Amino acid sequence: RRLDLLGRERALIYKTYLLTGLRKGELRSLTVGQLHLNGPQSYADLSPADEKNRKGSKIPLRSDLAADLRIWLHDKLTVLQAESRRLGRPVPEGLPNNTPVFTVPDGLLRILNRDLKNAGIPKVDERGRTVDIHALRHSFGTHLSKAGVAPRTAQAAMRHSSIDLTMNVYT
Repeated sequence: RRLDLLGRERALIYKTYLLTGLRKGELRSLTVGQLHLNGPQSYADLSPADEKNRKGSKIPLRSDLAADLRIWLHDKLTVLQAESRRLGRPVPEGLPNNTPVFTVPDGLLRILNRDLKNAGIPKVDERGRTVDIHALRHSFGTHLSKAGVAPRTAQAAMRHSSIDLTMNVYT
């Protein structure tokens, strides 16, 4: 069960990177209280202290990612409730707002490399492009471009200070 949860968490970490363009530190700092998953538009509310540009942002979440996050948090709560019962402690009705959404390990690049190998995905492709955690952010930018998102909108979604960075480096 523990390994199953770990694998699900890792897959959801990768999916969240790819679909939000979050940076590693931003994802690591994300807490339950910063996720808004039940309104008409789900989003993550980054605090200025955790964001590179120190402005704070509302990051829209695709509906499938929001659904996956709801299930993930429900399962985390179930584990916490079971542990509370086992220890004879009061059983919480919900996860505390300051609960990290994910446990993002320091060695995530090493773990990704192992996951790529186990999945049969080459670390470097025939054009010399390397898959790493930051490449998922580049992929996010490329997906925005291929979807026809206006450059200024893509710049805002990636939270870049320069349109040049968005258009020449991240697509």
